[in-house]
Amino acid sequence: MINCPRCHQPADDRAIACPHCKLSLKAFGHPGIPLHRATGDEYLCTTCVYHADDTCNYPQRPYAKDCTLYRDLNEPPEPPPPSNTEVNWLEQLINWFN
Repeated sequence: MINCPRCHQPADDRAIACPHCKLSLKAFGHPGIPLHRATGDEYLCTTCVYHADDTCNYPQRPYAKDCTLYRDLNEPPEPPPPSNTEVNWLEQLINWFN
């Protein structure tokens, strides 16, 4: 469960909109696209990776209060996906055993 940023009532993690105040919780009405929102008077851009490396092309930059691309500077980066050579090596090993 998450709390709505507007009314602070609980809502399901997969909810597209808050059941109480109808605030949009997911971007473009799609449950797979998270919508990041700033709290208080802060803007998301001040702590965003894309703003820091100057690759953001969001029109509301640097004053964005909500964003679908936001990545926090303070969070560790995600590990890269396995490379094709690792997958091919594994497939070759499986084929060799067969």
